Amino acid sequence: DEMHALDALELEPDVDFAAVKKAWRNKAKEVHPDVKPGDAEAAAEFQKFQLAYEVLKAAEERREWKG
Repeated sequence: DEMHALDALELEPDVDFAAVKKAWRNKAKEVHPDVKPGDAEAAAEFQKFQLAYEVLKAAEERREWKG
C-alpha cells in the first residue's frame, strides 16, 4: 500500500518520485547490512525501506504508463 510505504519513509503524500528516491537512499544507507553487519534489527529496517521503495516505484511506473 502506497500510504504505508510513504509512512515508512516518513514522506508526505504529495512528494515527487525524486524525493522518494532520496529519502529511500538516505534511510537505507543508515541500516544497510554492509554498514551494520550482524544487526538483525537494522536488517529488518533495511528490508522495510526496500519494500516501501519498491511499492512506490511500481506506483510511479503505473502513473507514467497511464500517462
